[in-house]
Amino acid sequence: MGDNMYDFKISDEPFARGYLNAESDSKYVRTGNGYLEAMKAVRISFDGDTGFPCLDFGNMACTSSWSDGQSPSLWLLSEKAEKYPENAEDYLYIAENMKSLDLGSHFSEFSENEWDITRSGSGWGGTWGGHAVPDLIDFARLGTIKMRERIALYRKKNPESDDFYEGLILTLSAIELLCDRILETARAEYEKSKEKKLLRIIEAFSYCPRLPARTFSHAVCVYVTVFSLDGIDSPGHFDLYMKDFWEGSDYSESIEALEDLWVFFHKTRTWNLCISGSDENWNDLTNSLTYEILRVARKYKFHTPNITMRCHRNTPEKLYREAAKTIATGIGMPTLYNDEAVCPALESLGIPPADAHRYVMNGCNQIDIQGKSHMGLEDGEVNLGLALKYALFDGFNPAHKKQVGKRTGQCEMLDTYEKFLGAVKEQIAFLSDGVCSMANKAQRIHAAYTSNPIRSMTIEGCIEKGLDYKNRGPLYGHGQVLCEGLPELIDSLANIKKFVYDEKKYSLSTVRDALERDYEGYEEMYLTFKNSGLNFGNDIEYVDSIAADVIDFYNSYLRTKRTERGGVYTGGCSPFNRAAFNGSCAGALPNGKRESESLYGDSIGATPGRDVKGPTALLNSCLSLDHTLPGSGFILNLKFDRTLFNTPAGTEGFIALWRTYFENGGQQLSVTVVSREDLLSAKERPEEYRNLIVRVGGFSEYFVNLSPELQDNVIARTDLYK
Repeated sequence: MGDNMYDFKISDEPFARGYLNAESDSKYVRTGNGYLEAMKAVRISFDGDTGFPCLDFGNMACTSSWSDGQSPSLWLLSEKAEKYPENAEDYLYIAENMKSLDLGSHFSEFSENEWDITRSGSGWGGTWGGHAVPDLIDFARLGTIKMRERIALYRKKNPESDDFYEGLILTLSAIELLCDRILETARAEYEKSKEKKLLRIIEAFSYCPRLPARTFSHAVCVYVTVFSLDGIDSPGHFDLYMKDFWEGSDYSESIEALEDLWVFFHKTRTWNLCISGSDENWNDLTNSLTYEILRVARKYKFHTPNITMRCHRNTPEKLYREAAKTIATGIGMPTLYNDEAVCPALESLGIPPADAHRYVMNGCNQIDIQGKSHMGLEDGEVNLGLALKYALFDGFNPAHKKQVGKRTGQCEMLDTYEKFLGAVKEQIAFLSDGVCSMANKAQRIHAAYTSNPIRSMTIEGCIEKGLDYKNRGPLYGHGQVLCEGLPELIDSLANIKKFVYDEKKYSLSTVRDALERDYEGYEEMYLTFKNSGLNFGNDIEYVDSIAADVIDFYNSYLRTKRTERGGVYTGGCSPFNRAAFNGSCAGALPNGKRESESLYGDSIGATPGRDVKGPTALLNSCLSLDHTLPGSGFILNLKFDRTLFNTPAGTEGFIALWRTYFENGGQQLSVTVVSREDLLSAKERPEEYRNLIVRVGGFSEYFVNLSPELQDNVIARTDLYK
C-alpha cells in the first residue's frame, strides 16, 4: 500500500491500524503488522496474586483470536462512530475495509435446510473456529531465534509462500517487542513495590523469549505470556513438555510457579490440561510433575482447568490412588481416558502410533494431537433423538411445521422393524450430511479470510508446507461431530421394536399420532413406554444390541465424510451444557418423554435416573458400543455418593470399576462425587453452596451456575454405590 496509507487520527484500534496500513495486501503480512502495532499499545500490568503479566487491549473492535481469526466487531465500530463523531470517519473506514473479515457474514452460504437443521435443534455445524493444542512451549523450549531459523529454512524451500512466512516473522517481532515491554514495565514496578514475584518476570525476560528458558519458573513466565496472547485455550500435555524444565530446576521456586500458574489457569478459565499416558511402546509417561499437579488440584479445589489423565496397561498403581484421592475432593477431576481405546481409534484414521500416543484433550474433552493437528474440536453436533422422530414423521418437524429431515416414507410404509430402523439410519445420515456440509463451508471461509500466525508457528506441518493453520497446514485435519440424545434414541427404538413390531400392541402411525399430541389421550401408551424397563444402561441384551447397531452406524458413517482440512469426520459424545436444550427441541419421544420435559442424556450412559441395576450393568451396556470408532470424546458421566466414595471400600470399589471398564475397552470416565442432599439444598439455597462442583457434559462447573433444567439433569443421575 505504501504511499496510500490511511492517515488515522484515532489512537485506539491499533491492530486494525496496523493491519490496514501494512505495506502489503497479503492477509498474512497484514496480520503480522497488526500484531506489531497492538503490542506497542497493549497496557501491561501484573496480577496481584500470581505476578504474571496481564495484557489489556482495551475496548478493541478488531484483534486476532484463535476461534475467529481477525473477524472485526462491526457493531462496536458503529457504536464508537456514534459515540465519538469527531473520529467517526476513522471507525467507519476500518469497518468498511475489514467487513469482509466478519466471518458471520459469509455463513449465508449455508442452505435453507442447513439453517433449518440448526434452528430446530436437530444439529449444527461449523459456525465457530474450534479448539486446538499448539506447542506454545516452543517459545520457551526453543526461543524465537531458533524459531526464526526454522522459518528461514522453509521459506527458501517454499518461495511461493513468502507472504505467509513474512507474517510469521512479523508476529515473532511483535512477541519479542511485547516481552521487552513486559521486562521494562516489571523493572519499573519492582522499583516501586519491591514485589518479589516480579523478580521472576525480570529474570525470565532478561533473556527470554529470544533464548530458551533455563528454569521451570522462567518457562512458565514465557508460556503464560504467549498463552494469553493466543487467547487462553488448552495447555495440553503439560507434565510431558514441562518435565525437563521441572526436573532441572529448584523445587521451591518451581512449586511456587506451578501454584501461581494454577491460579492463573483458574482465573482465565483455561480449558484442558492433560497428564500421564503412554508412548507408542506402552512405556508410562508419568513423572514427578504429574503427581504435583494432582496435589495442587486437591489443594485449590478449583473447577478449572479441566484436568484429564490418560491411562493404559502400565499406569502406576500409585497414580490410580492419587487420581482417586483427587476425584474424592468433589472437583470432578481428573477425567479419565483410556489409551487402549483412543490410540487404536486414531491409528485407524492413518495416524502413526508415535503421533497417536501424543493425543491430548482439548476444550471440554475432545481429542487432538498436540502440536500436530487441527481436528475441528468440535465441528458440529447431531441430535439423535430428533433423527428418530423424523423417521416417524417422514422428515417433518412438528414443532417448527417444516420439512427438516429426509423423506423416508410414511409410517404405513415402514411395516417391519428393519424398514423403520433403516429410516432412522437414513435420518441420522441426512442430518450428519448437513452438519458436515456446514462444517466444510465454514472451514473454507476460515481458510479464505483468516491468518493464524501463532498457531501456524507451533503446529507441525504449517511451516514445512508454507500453509496456514486454518488452510490445511497441520499434519492432521480430521473432524469431530458429536451426538446428543444417545440413550433416548436407543430406548425409543427398543420400545418401538417391542411394542410395535414384536408384540404389535400399537401401530407405528398410532405412536406418531401420540407424539404429535404429546401423549394427550394416549396415557396408557405413555405409561407403557415410560415404565417398559427397556432402558439403555441396565445390561439388557435386547436393548444393548440395538444400541450397538445404531450408534456404531453413526460413528462409522461419519468416517465416510471428508473434511475440508484433508481428513475425515469421526463421532463422539460430549454434550457440553446443551443436553437440556436439545431435550426440549426433541419434544415427546417413544421412550416416555413428554414435550415439556428437558431431561436428556448428558453422555453415552443412561438417561439420568434410568440406570437402575447398578454400575456394573451400566458399564456393560456402554461396552456394547465400539469405543474405537469415535475419534472424539466418548463421555460417560458417573455420579457417586460423597460419603460412600470417601471410605476405603468405596475407593477400592471405584478403582476396580474404572480398571475393569478400561480393560474391556471403555474410552472415558467423568466422575462427580457429591451427595444428593447437597444438590437439593444447593438448588434451594444457592448462596450456601457456591463451591459445589459437578460434571456437566464434558467439563466441571459450579452447580449453582447451571440452569434449573441442567440442575435437574444432574440431580436425576443415578447415585452409584448408594
